[in-house]
Amino acid sequence: MTTEDWKEVAIHFAGGPVKGKYCVFEGQVTVAAWNGTRTAQLGVLPAERLAKMLLRELAFEGNEKSQISQGPLNGAQRAL
Repeated sequence: MTTEDWKEVAIHFAGGPVKGKYCVFEGQVTVAAWNGTRTAQLGVLPAERLAKMLLRELAFEGNEKSQISQGPLNGAQRAL
């Protein structure tokens, strides 16, 4: 894989845009975003469609972690 093999992908999630990059290599689609990567086997779906699904999963995980770490009962507040 080279940097030329990576293509941009974008979705709307939770009211805003989410961007990442994806690459197809040896029958697998890998998506990279701000919070990690996710890979899946390429099948009947077009690569870009699968990449958008993987990006949505990453966005959901990132959103979930952000809500947990910023919730009202985190860190020092729990100790009170």
